[in-house]
Amino acid sequence: MYKLLCQIFLSITNNNLPEETFNIIFPLLQGKRKGREDIHLGIIDYSRLTPYQILLRDIPSDYYQTWDQFLELKKKMRTKQWKNRYYLDRSTNITRKCAPVWEAKTLWFDKQDTKLNFILYMKSEEDKNTVIRNINMYGDIRGIDVSWMCSCVFCGDFMRQRSYSFKNAKCNLEHMCKQINRLGYNYGKNFVDQKKNNISDIPICSLCKNSKERQGDNRMNMLSRGDWGETFYHERGEAYHRDIGNMYSKPNMSEIPNDIKCHMKTPLEYCITYWNMIDPLSDYFWHPDMTADEYMRWIEHTLLSDLNFDDSDPLDDDLYDQFEEIPEYVIEDVVEYMIQVLELEK
Repeated sequence: MYKLLCQIFLSITNNNLPEETFNIIFPLLQGKRKGREDIHLGIIDYSRLTPYQILLRDIPSDYYQTWDQFLELKKKMRTKQWKNRYYLDRSTNITRKCAPVWEAKTLWFDKQDTKLNFILYMKSEEDKNTVIRNINMYGDIRGIDVSWMCSCVFCGDFMRQRSYSFKNAKCNLEHMCKQINRLGYNYGKNFVDQKKNNISDIPICSLCKNSKERQGDNRMNMLSRGDWGETFYHERGEAYHRDIGNMYSKPNMSEIPNDIKCHMKTPLEYCITYWNMIDPLSDYFWHPDMTADEYMRWIEHTLLSDLNFDDSDPLDDDLYDQFEEIPEYVIEDVVEYMIQVLELEK
């Protein structure tokens, strides 16, 4: 049965069944028939996902507090009025349909309210942009482009398994996307506890994450935040990066030795977060005209030249000794602070 399931999965998705799923699927195959039905539905759900995704937000809560209410919402989304308002492209002389090819919903209970994540999966980038424009122009709800969350920021390949986890996440997806877009990681609402799961950081496929060659080859395809702010406005493509390269001059490489030792394996490992690499205002900006080797040598020479990677106890170096405070200065600072506190209490 498991072998048959692997063949079905391969024929539907053109991908092998991930090895780690065996521990989950095999016990279900030994149980009641409902477990097998859940697997069947999961495979269909997995295979229908596309890279072009729209998250629906600000849906009135009275549409999904109960299952019957949610069914009414689904019925409303099937009406001709809804389809004509949101799923038609009227930008040309010929009206074109652009309905979603798949929908995914996740309902969960959070404290006292039921929460809903509803994602539309579109056939193409053009269809996605059309539906987002219609929803934000004519609707009471909002459409947010979350496609970037499930495609590698280097090569742009669709990360289907991450997309599947993303749609099933029982959390505020909009808030998580904002955190990752701003900071590179989802730290949660209190900014203290990191959310430990596989969709809480910037999407980078395993092939690009550990490969200097792939990162270098895809430099002109890297995903960039168009305004480096909190919005979901992103850019990707050679034309965009060429424009950035013309706006900012390439660092001078003439004084950097060619045989300088690089202590990291990839350009990504030199940065605090991926966003630093594509932000021209960052000290770690990877200029579009630099190769991967040039970037790594430049970082080593300009930012890391004072660090001794072979020192087991760098705090003993003279570099850090200069920051040790003289006891007399520390006492003066404490006395001055106490005087200021006493004056404020008067």
